[in-house]
Amino acid sequence: MKNLPVHWYEGLFLRPHHFQAAERNANETVETANRWDHPYGYGIKSLRFSEQALANSQFQVDQLQVRMPDGTLVNMEFGQAPDRLNLKDSLAETEPLMASLADGFEKESTVRVYLAVAKLKLGRANVAQGSGSEVTRYRPTRVELQDESRGGNDQEVEFLALDVRLLLSTQDLTGYELCPVAQIRRSSEGDSQPRVDTGYIPPVIAIDAWPGLGRDIVRAIYDMVGQKLEVLSQQIQSRGIGLESNEPGDADRILMLNQLNSAFTTLGVMAFAQGVHPYEAYRELCRIAGQLSIFGESRRAQEVPPYDHEDLARIFTLIKARIEALLNSVRSYKYEQRYFVGVGLGMQVSLEPRWFNSDWKWYIGVYKGDLSEQECRDLLSPGCLDWKLGSSRQVEFLFSRRAEGVALVPADHAVRALPSRRDWLYFEVPRSDMPAWRDVQETQTLAMRLKENLIVNRDRLQGERNLVVSAMGRTVTLQFALFAVPQNT
Repeated sequence: MKNLPVHWYEGLFLRPHHFQAAERNANETVETANRWDHPYGYGIKSLRFSEQALANSQFQVDQLQVRMPDGTLVNMEFGQAPDRLNLKDSLAETEPLMASLADGFEKESTVRVYLAVAKLKLGRANVAQGSGSEVTRYRPTRVELQDESRGGNDQEVEFLALDVRLLLSTQDLTGYELCPVAQIRRSSEGDSQPRVDTGYIPPVIAIDAWPGLGRDIVRAIYDMVGQKLEVLSQQIQSRGIGLESNEPGDADRILMLNQLNSAFTTLGVMAFAQGVHPYEAYRELCRIAGQLSIFGESRRAQEVPPYDHEDLARIFTLIKARIEALLNSVRSYKYEQRYFVGVGLGMQVSLEPRWFNSDWKWYIGVYKGDLSEQECRDLLSPGCLDWKLGSSRQVEFLFSRRAEGVALVPADHAVRALPSRRDWLYFEVPRSDMPAWRDVQETQTLAMRLKENLIVNRDRLQGERNLVVSAMGRTVTLQFALFAVPQNT
């Protein structure tokens, strides 16, 4: 070790040097043990700086808690923080450097702010003497204290306070123990007003110490996982998907739901806890990315960058992007739904022009309530409701003349993109050259007509989606909807 233990023995003539050496040995022992046990145990614990001062080209720290790389603890409350920095001159100083180094130093418009403490060095003064400008680790401060046992008996005691400073990367940093606390850049609007570089994350010992890490990355991943979990769980429930399903993509959805259940639970604790170290967070995110890798194109885990305590923004941004891409590799079922509403003696639905493109399929869904499929088909068949579909300008003519309307084909097979068949009865709308379909394309309207003497609520049907009919000896409430499904779903 650099600082050896003091040899204490009987008759030793004590000097301040003995106690100083013993303290250095104890500090080195603790610091070395901490570095061995926690190699990434330095960085920001909490930091508050003034946005108003920054707008005035000043960097002012209001409160901070930092562990320096050598293990020194810096804890400054309001009123104890170091003097503010003038950024205007420092940013201007980079212009000659940029000019002399040409294009190779175009990024010199950014400067890094460091928390600096002078290193302890034997052979020189480490405590400030007077008000000189020398670089020292400590400055003396006198405080009157009372006897804590009996009270009173005020005595003046001299203490050592760390001489903490804020320095910029453009200044001479020789002889200081440094910890980055922020990176400042010029505004992209072309003026010289400084801004905090959101693409940089300084070393931290807790993800909640820097909102750009704890909030914008870790919690954002938690929200992405939660959103995907909600969508998949609803789809699997509503469509009755089970492990025995043979439909393409169903196995991936069930497997991803299983992985997301585990990830969501762990992230729910980690994202909102205090004091979570970024290494622990990064390791958990890498585990989630590895478990989701089976859904990627290669079906195997890809290399991830090793943990870098000095470059947290790069590694966390990369793992967030990878998790997001893997979540999107299992696509959600997609469809667009519009309900038919009462218009005149029938019902009509509004259409989107893009639905007429060849890459969309149409389905008419009938919400049948407690009717069986066969009962619903019988109710809609000719001789009962006489269901007829066509354009809004032709549907009355088609119904009254019993002419052929828009063709409907019962969807006997399950269409995974659509809600559960337990509640809906589906009919596919094939595209054809029949006059009724051509008029739907020309007018971009779709309407239906039914036998009005069976409609119980025909006097209040206008604008309503519920159609109440009296048939088969009972009153039944139906709803009709158009489902437009992209063919790549």
